[in-house]
Amino acid sequence: MTPQDRELNPEILTEIARHPGVTLAGSIYAVAEADRFAAAQRLERAGLWIHADVIMDDRRHRGVDLSLVRTLAERRTGPLDIHVIAPELDGLIDEICARKVDRVTFPFESCADHDAVADTAERIRASGAAAWLAVAPATELSAVRPCFEMVDGLLVMLIEPGSTGAADPALAAKAGQTRPALPAGVDGGVDAANLGVCLQAGADYVVSGRALFSTAPAAPTPPTHTVPKP
Repeated sequence: MTPQDRELNPEILTEIARHPGVTLAGSIYAVAEADRFAAAQRLERAGLWIHADVIMDDRRHRGVDLSLVRTLAERRTGPLDIHVIAPELDGLIDEICARKVDRVTFPFESCADHDAVADTAERIRASGAAAWLAVAPATELSAVRPCFEMVDGLLVMLIEPGSTGAADPALAAKAGQTRPALPAGVDGGVDAANLGVCLQAGADYVVSGRALFSTAPAAPTPPTHTVPKP
């Protein structure tokens, strides 16, 4: 069964529905490469955002391929949030901005200083996209606070960007510390078990990957015992 046919996790959808004003995005990096376009279409039909991790590591592209980003943008499939995960941003940011997406999220840790954050955000906005700043787990919010007025939102990573593993829900507290200046979201290992903590912390944008595209198996039907007739 492909993501196009499979239902999205009802526990996550139900919990989000209980919090008006919270936006849910599905991370298509969490599904097999061959299924990502179908997954994006499924998210669009459900009225959710599409979150695509574009990763460059050791001069190699991995994560969601830029050709898929181009296809989704050309077909106006979205809303589309491109999360850039790379040590060097310049060329990659320009390449993504040329696609005319809805939002570009870039890592604070890849910027040399606050001026570099402002410059990157300015280039993103010039393309018509919103500029969000991602913050790695080890980064203190105090280091990022001077950048609040430079960007349109903050994405708090609950695991190391581009990695897999269990989320640290305690990090979601950062999302509640940006108000009223800035909207904030959470990303990385968000599932039905820790979603409530993230929402209570103040996240108003939630990215879920593997958990959103999987549903809990149905409980097995108890065996029927036939009572012999006397």
